[in-house]
Amino acid sequence: MDMNKLREAASRLWNAETLPALKTFVSRESLSTDFDPEWEKHGILTEVCREAAAWGARMLPGGTYDVQQEPGRTPALIFSVPGTGLYTGREEDTVFFYGHLDKQPPATGWSEGLGPFTPVVRDGKLYGRGCSDDGYSVYAALTAIRALEDAGIPHPRAVGLIETREESGSNDLEHYLKKNAERFGSPRLVCVLDSGAGNYEQLWLTSSLRGACAIDLNVRVLRQGMHSGTASGVVPSSFDVLRILLDRIQDPRTGAILDPAFNVEIPANRMDDLKKTAEVLGDGFISEFPWAEGPNGAVQSRCRGTVEALIARCWKPTLSITGAAGLPPLSMAGNSLRSETTLRLSFRLPPTAKTENILPALQKKLLTDPPFNAVVSIAGGDALPGWNAPAEADWFRSACDESSKALWGKPAMRIGEGGSIPILNLFEAQFPRAQFAVTGVLGPGSNAHNADESLDIAYTEKFITAVGYLAASIPEEA
Repeated sequence: MDMNKLREAASRLWNAETLPALKTFVSRESLSTDFDPEWEKHGILTEVCREAAAWGARMLPGGTYDVQQEPGRTPALIFSVPGTGLYTGREEDTVFFYGHLDKQPPATGWSEGLGPFTPVVRDGKLYGRGCSDDGYSVYAALTAIRALEDAGIPHPRAVGLIETREESGSNDLEHYLKKNAERFGSPRLVCVLDSGAGNYEQLWLTSSLRGACAIDLNVRVLRQGMHSGTASGVVPSSFDVLRILLDRIQDPRTGAILDPAFNVEIPANRMDDLKKTAEVLGDGFISEFPWAEGPNGAVQSRCRGTVEALIARCWKPTLSITGAAGLPPLSMAGNSLRSETTLRLSFRLPPTAKTENILPALQKKLLTDPPFNAVVSIAGGDALPGWNAPAEADWFRSACDESSKALWGKPAMRIGEGGSIPILNLFEAQFPRAQFAVTGVLGPGSNAHNADESLDIAYTEKFITAVGYLAASIPEEA
């Protein structure tokens, strides 16, 4: 395979076709359903699917591009491009692409001259909401296939499912997977382009993802609030009760989640990956966080060294308090002992944790023998599973390393991600013989979900070439 020709084709297409299309996408306010209750009325999710379909039809006119939508369901783009050369007619050797076109909310705090829906190229980066998470995905996938054709390199049949509800839970994804099962077939390679990169110096593959569970924990101590001068000291504070309950499930000094249901043994191969990744990333993995600074210097990490930090992020359960109810803003905080407090508890779960055990464990710890006999209740609790990548075939591992060395001079790396992509379990169930390239361009400073979301242009150009190389490396099955 002529990597130079492939890279030249990908670079030419990126500058002439892909980057302009991605700028247009950034300008679209295609908010996910959780953030736009009137999404059906506005029709923007359908619009971005149609724009991507039209672009694909122009880039690869031999393919099919269907925008599918049903009442009450978000739209999805389904595409199929026939194989070429030695892959002609070999539908069993298919590459499947996944991505999404819905976006997180705009967020505040964008730097001067930047904005969520104003595409700006500055210092080698494209800025704007959804550029790297992950509106680029469908454009990158189709560019990779077109680059193979322009370089005269045979490619397998390529199919894709591009959804528009990922940022709101992917509720419609399983429906479209089943509806188009015959069309998708049984791919040899699944490319999920919605993940991250540890740096911009090599190809990164996600080897694991954590699961997630969120509950609303409510504590009520009075039928109504009272003057704090009258009630405090006699009536226990609902916040104090919450503090006691939280200590049942987490050690606040170490962050450790105490219940065995949350903890797993880390597989030996994943520990090896973590150690190799720590050598590559070094101390920068910890120092890159925007630590606050005070009179005694910067805030310190809980972790001693990069290996421990990677273990904590990838394979340990964690708790974050992400919201509260019953606490007035400071401007409205009177001298009252409030009747109740609610906290949103967001747990990240190890990749192999048994999610069916999580809610029962929380109920037992938090509802049994409540402090002061306070009224304690839990709402929510659906646990989403994590994911541990299947074993890599020799051809896949070789293709990853070959492409990374050719493009960046360094081998491909595997890294666990602390976030969640629960849909991977759906893909693994439906495509049992596939290799999984869970990867993406969300590297350092990309800032997905926040202000100044960006995409590193030079890295993305090479990344598209690598994706094409992986697709064209699928061997004939023995």
